[in-house]
Amino acid sequence: MSSETGRSVSLRDVAAASGASIASVSRVLNNSGYVSADARRRVERAVEATGYVPNFNARHLKTGRSKAVGFMVSNMANPFLSAFFAAVEIRMQAAGFSLLVASTYDQPAREKELLTLFENRRLEGIIASPSVEGLPRGADPFARCKLPLVIVDREVDCDGDVVYQDHRKGVAQAVDYLVSLGHRRIALFGPSVAIRPGREKLLGYQDSLARNGVPFDEALLCMLSSAVQSSEAQMARMLDLASPPTALIALGTRLLSGALRSVRAAGRRIPQDLSVVGIGTDDAFALMHPALTTLRFNIDEAAQAAAHLMLDRLGGKAATAPRKVTIGLDLVLGASCMPPPVVAAEAAAIDAAGAATPSRSRPTRRSSGR
Repeated sequence: MSSETGRSVSLRDVAAASGASIASVSRVLNNSGYVSADARRRVERAVEATGYVPNFNARHLKTGRSKAVGFMVSNMANPFLSAFFAAVEIRMQAAGFSLLVASTYDQPAREKELLTLFENRRLEGIIASPSVEGLPRGADPFARCKLPLVIVDREVDCDGDVVYQDHRKGVAQAVDYLVSLGHRRIALFGPSVAIRPGREKLLGYQDSLARNGVPFDEALLCMLSSAVQSSEAQMARMLDLASPPTALIALGTRLLSGALRSVRAAGRRIPQDLSVVGIGTDDAFALMHPALTTLRFNIDEAAQAAAHLMLDRLGGKAATAPRKVTIGLDLVLGASCMPPPVVAAEAAAIDAAGAATPSRSRPTRRSSGR
């Protein structure tokens, strides 16, 4: 940024404004070395007053480091991804690194362009969630990337570290809970099995059904291959089945919203006619009524793992072999689930019958009249 005279603000200007040495200003800006608390406060005030902006090109030429890491996700409009980015950014900034974020929109060509861009800009590492799995190592741009990588929730044949979400156990826990309420017709809406989250969610669903002796019915399955496809039509189809679902697990914000449109159009009530479990963050469905039972992502834990793996690589502390960290999901109970209509009706009938039956009093023992 330029000063009022049109001249760029330099470290020397910040030093003059703060009364600190250029070396102290540099240590504050690079978050390295000792600076007294008073000097740090004066430098920070001077930076704000002068409008100083670091020259990253000059920093790279001087230190050989950009102190910047790329962050690639499918779409930052996704509530989970935006919350995950914010949590990672806080941790990387605390270590003196900036994050450069880009959405790939699940386009492999754009991912390849961004990898080249990040390498040419001398970024120091990349945190990414690739859109495609199963590519041969020689054809996978992530496998050819020369920068340290942290892969988020994908199975890619590269040398990067990985942070996984434990979708399999999470979904199995949700199905176990619904079965415990009496549900046996449980619909699953999830992403394509072409990527790890979809495969793991389906496996968790099948694990729980098998363990609980509930037959698997493919008619209750909706694993969409793209965000363009609508879950609304699939939900409408399921509601028209001779034996429709009494519970729904929708593992995506768009999947859930599309399915709920069909549920409401059919005049079904939640949870009286259909129990619902979603997935996301604590605040993603805060305004939903009734309160949604949710498989909750542990965003802070995942962000801590991703930042730690990357900082270890950048600091030369990591082992040569790629490392894998798996983060669990929590089932947070709301008010969107109850026993299915038949079970609930039977329970109500039993309660009513019990209330209508006169209680038998215990016979009293007559006195002997003595």
